Amino acid sequence: MADNNSHEETQQQLFDQAKAFLHDAIAFSTDKGVSVTVTYAQSQDNMIAKHNEQLILSGAESMMMTHRLRAMHDAILVGINTVLCDDPRLNVRLLPASEVHTCHPQPIVLDSRLQMPTTARLITSGNLPWVFTGDHHPVDKRKELESLGVQVIVVPTGDDGRLCLDAVVDVLCARGIRRLMVEGGASVIRAFLRSRIPEHLIVTTAPVTVGEGGVSVDDAPSGFSVVSTKRQTFGNDVVVASKLKYD
Repeated sequence: MADNNSHEETQQQLFDQAKAFLHDAIAFSTDKGVSVTVTYAQSQDNMIAKHNEQLILSGAESMMMTHRLRAMHDAILVGINTVLCDDPRLNVRLLPASEVHTCHPQPIVLDSRLQMPTTARLITSGNLPWVFTGDHHPVDKRKELESLGVQVIVVPTGDDGRLCLDAVVDVLCARGIRRLMVEGGASVIRAFLRSRIPEHLIVTTAPVTVGEGGVSVDDAPSGFSVVSTKRQTFGNDVVVASKLKYD
């Protein structure tokens, strides 16, 4: 019992630290339909993933911060490659007992070719995702997903075949989403930063090196400036939260 109490106290302390940091770092705009936060973890050599391989960078302390950040948003968005590689749950399960009343955000998946596995934990865990796809998706797969309760939403695609992010955000706004957290992967992060949609950027840097085979976001655009920055150490990781302004 004492060990359990000690663990809960530690979890509560980590949560309180994360809550205080994010309270100071994040100020959501009230004049936007949807306020978007882009967040990711990277290594010291600026890698956020490995090709076709799961890569866990965040330590326990910064992961608690991420779950608190998730709880501040109505929805969490990832691309289909993240689902296929990491099989995430996109919930707030790491929050302490004092926050058990917190609702899990709505999972969102961008999946232009409708590759969403029916066995994905996003489906089997019960917090069913909204899956955005393009016009030329396999109809049978859509029917299969919908039979499981998954909502499949069709939006326009660009000349490059990628889903139109403005259209995605418009649909989310119409469905009552006001705060959207974008977690990855690399191509989705790049696309959102190019779109000039995000309001906040939160980057966690872990003291590890990935090296060969790593995937970075270093070719993301630089057409924005940082209005304000907050920095905090969580365990061995350094988290930098920035509010963005576009040129």
